[in-house]
Amino acid sequence: MKSIMNRYIKRYYAILALAVVVMAAGCKEDDDPSVARRDLAPVTQALVNNSELVSTVFWDTTFVVAPGVEETDIHYLSMKGLAMHLFILKADLNHEGVELSAMTPYGGTSFGTQPIPEMMKWVDEPGKKVVAGFNADFFDLNSGVPRGVVHLNGEIIKDIPMPGRCVMGIDADGIPMIVHSDDYPSMKEQFVDALGASNILLKDGAPAPIPSDAVFINPEPRTAVGFTANNEIYFLVVDGRKFEYSNGMSLAELTEVFTALGVENAANLDGGGSSTFVTRHSVADVFHVRNRPSDGSPRPVGNGWAILVNEN
Repeated sequence: MKSIMNRYIKRYYAILALAVVVMAAGCKEDDDPSVARRDLAPVTQALVNNSELVSTVFWDTTFVVAPGVEETDIHYLSMKGLAMHLFILKADLNHEGVELSAMTPYGGTSFGTQPIPEMMKWVDEPGKKVVAGFNADFFDLNSGVPRGVVHLNGEIIKDIPMPGRCVMGIDADGIPMIVHSDDYPSMKEQFVDALGASNILLKDGAPAPIPSDAVFINPEPRTAVGFTANNEIYFLVVDGRKFEYSNGMSLAELTEVFTALGVENAANLDGGGSSTFVTRHSVADVFHVRNRPSDGSPRPVGNGWAILVNEN
């Protein structure tokens, strides 16, 4: 009996010693205890290195949606101690075939509403396919009339911008542009596609002033867009209104994300229940809603932005 007891005691101390060694090695390897000891996606690493937003990264994943188009999903604990789910799409507009295009309900020029996954099915450009889609402008919930401007393929459908906000669009060369509503009248002829947006977040790399209204400073589900000096465009959706899952961001926090990613110009888009992030599944060839819209399902919205690539 005594020998058996001694054997168990020896095993106990051996296991305890091994655990101490493993823990010591782990602590030595982990320069940043807030991040799991593994390689993070480049986008995630940029947020960890260049912002004060991330306390702990629970997990992240990144994958190629199409050549020149990448998605990164991040689940993390914020510095405020709140659960967060952030979805970021990066599209290189310099890559052959990658384009940005405005979307409208049923592909038409009249106003209405349609969920983004359905709207994506109506984008019809020969030799192209849609690989990602996002909600864009604010709109009247009853009529679907957008609050801002609408330009489609060089045709001006609506040219009254939302006062004090901005316009997001592309020129004839497919280069993205964000202009304040005050500057829109003098620049509107440069847009081929354009849709209304909310507040400017970054202008030439500098944070723009943010109004003190509660809707801008309180954390909410958000959709936003920004682009670098090298014409890499980022669409961002952060979920919110679900404490245990994700708690949204303020406009200042959105700005901090874009700054961390090296974005030069950025704008807030419609958020709340409208925030929708959709990509085409690379295997099943179906549109997949990646985020969790706060309404429970994708809200019918007034318009959106699509990322297109070559069909073949």
